Amino acid sequence: MVPPFPRRRWGNAYALADLLAGAGGNFDYAVREFALLTLSARLTERFPGQLVFKGGFVLRHVHQVERFSEDVDATRHNPAKHRLNVDEVADAIRDAGTGDIIRFTPQRPAVDSARSLDFDSVLVTGSLVADTRVQVEISYREEVIDPPMRELVGAPYYEDFEILAMAPAEMAAEKIRALAQRVKETDLADLAELLMRLEVRDDDVARLARHKFELVRAGAANREQRIHEHLVEMAGDYDATVRGFFPDARPYAEAFALVWPRIKGLVP
Repeated sequence: MVPPFPRRRWGNAYALADLLAGAGGNFDYAVREFALLTLSARLTERFPGQLVFKGGFVLRHVHQVERFSEDVDATRHNPAKHRLNVDEVADAIRDAGTGDIIRFTPQRPAVDSARSLDFDSVLVTGSLVADTRVQVEISYREEVIDPPMRELVGAPYYEDFEILAMAPAEMAAEKIRALAQRVKETDLADLAELLMRLEVRDDDVARLARHKFELVRAGAANREQRIHEHLVEMAGDYDATVRGFFPDARPYAEAFALVWPRIKGLVP
C-alpha cells in the first residue's frame, strides 16, 4: 500500500486536536496553518514542479518567521503563464480532506482568468476543528525569474515534504511592486523581514524589480513617490493591523526606517 502524502504525524481527530492545541497562540490561526500546509501538499502532489509558493506562507514555513497567513499564494511554473484547469484545482482542494476529520470545500473562484486563479473562499470544516476559511491564489501573469528553491515543510502536522519556494530576493521585488500599487500593511512588515536576510542583496532586488515592474505600465515617472505615500498612509493602522497575526513584526517606525531608505534607489 502506498503511504498517504504527506505522511501524517497524527492518526485521528483527537491526535490532530492535541497538535493544534499545542501549536501555541491563537487556535484559529493554528487551524488555518494546518489547512494551508495540507493544501500546499495536495497541490504539490497534483501539479508536481508546476507551482512556486511565495508570500506569508513561505515566510513562516521556509524562513521560520513567526507570521501567520490565511492563503496559499503561488506562481505557475513549468510551464509558466499557462492556466490550470479550474475544476482540477477545485478537485485537488477537495481531495486534501481526510474523511470527517478535515474537509475543504472550495467556493466559486472570485477570479479565473488568463492572469490568475483565486479561490478567495475555501471552507475548512471538521469534527474537532473550528470552521474557518482560507484562500488559494495562483498567478499566471508572469514567470518566476530566478530558480525556485526546493524546501522541506510540514511540521508540526506532517513529516517533511518538498515544495518549490520563490527566492527571498524575488519575493522582496514583488513586495516593492505591491507597495506601488496598494496600501496593505503586511507588505511593509513582510518586506522588512525579507530585506534583513543576508542572501537578499540590493543588486539582486534591483535586477528583479526591473522585471516585476514591466507589468506596471502606468506611472513610471512617480513610482517612488507613490510608494512613499503608501508607506506614510499605513502609519495609523499598521501596528494594530499587523500585530494580531504577526506578533514579532517590527513596529511601524522601525519597519519604515529599515525599508524606505533602502528600496527608494531600487525602484526602476
